[in-house]
Amino acid sequence: MNNIALITGANGMDAKTLTHFLLDKGYKVILTYRRNSYFDEQLIKNHFIEDLKENPSSKLECEVCDVSCQNSVDECIKSTLEKHSRIDEIYHLAAMSHVGNSFSQKDLSINVNGQSHYYFLDALKNYSSKTKYYGAMTSELVGGMEDGSFNENCKWNPKSPYAIGKALGARWIDFYRQSEDSKLFSCYGILFNHSNFYRTLDFVVRKITNTAAKILLGKESKLKLAHLDWARDEHWSDFGCEMMWKMLQLNVPDNFVIGNGETHWGEEYVDSAFKYFNLDWKKYIVFDKNLVRPNEVIRLQADSKKAQQELGWIPNRISFKKHIELLCDFDFKLENGNNPKWTNIFNLKN
Repeated sequence: MNNIALITGANGMDAKTLTHFLLDKGYKVILTYRRNSYFDEQLIKNHFIEDLKENPSSKLECEVCDVSCQNSVDECIKSTLEKHSRIDEIYHLAAMSHVGNSFSQKDLSINVNGQSHYYFLDALKNYSSKTKYYGAMTSELVGGMEDGSFNENCKWNPKSPYAIGKALGARWIDFYRQSEDSKLFSCYGILFNHSNFYRTLDFVVRKITNTAAKILLGKESKLKLAHLDWARDEHWSDFGCEMMWKMLQLNVPDNFVIGNGETHWGEEYVDSAFKYFNLDWKKYIVFDKNLVRPNEVIRLQADSKKAQQELGWIPNRISFKKHIELLCDFDFKLENGNNPKWTNIFNLKN
């Protein structure tokens, strides 16, 4: 019998990545999307044609759900239960994911990133209390550290409406797990920066690799950034999504930090990408003060010892250099008109 998983945020990187992962395990996956967003169901399903061919027992369907609306969430849960009789796992990955934009859309960020978790958890309490629930949190909760690493017990200091919303969501998850009248299997992962081929071009790592490819091809002449005084702990998204799944396979729910445990400064991101194309980045960078966040987070580094011990998390399964090279290769093919496809990193590794 297929396990049934509902994943929110069908257009997002992690939702697509996790869908590949679960279809490979024979799941029936229900992807949710907002009706008023641009959404082409067939275009989304085209990403998974090979998965469905290789795993004929797996299934993929789509369901409407606006996570910012409690009534919509309720109807989504009830409709899914009516169609499929149960929901084994929910991965709430939909979010207002741009930290910079959250400063000008504070209410929306708090609602989508935070209060929406209450909507799902309360619906599960009322209609499907055996469903296991995962919520996507963020390393931005820590607010930056001058040195050292961030683990599950560190104090939070969110510095953006995005992170404040995520903090609210995490508190709701703990509440519904701990409350005697619900005792839901609910947990969250604090995933540090992560990316793969599905990361969109408005995120800095893809902005860097894609613009470097365009410069080589003569399609761009400059890379515009706020500054390079930031450091991030970056992993390949597929590995993080595997940990989401592993969290819901535990007998007892718990929260985990996921990251490689090392930081790379902005200059290293740029230098690695431009070196791949034999370019000198210093000739092409333009700094734009308009891109600076009102409250910047400088340095983030994970302490994932707990995940290593209890989930089998393996830091640095691919090197940072390899990570950037994979994105650069993808972007060069993309900008050269070759229509590159998503690559299963687990197959690539093996």
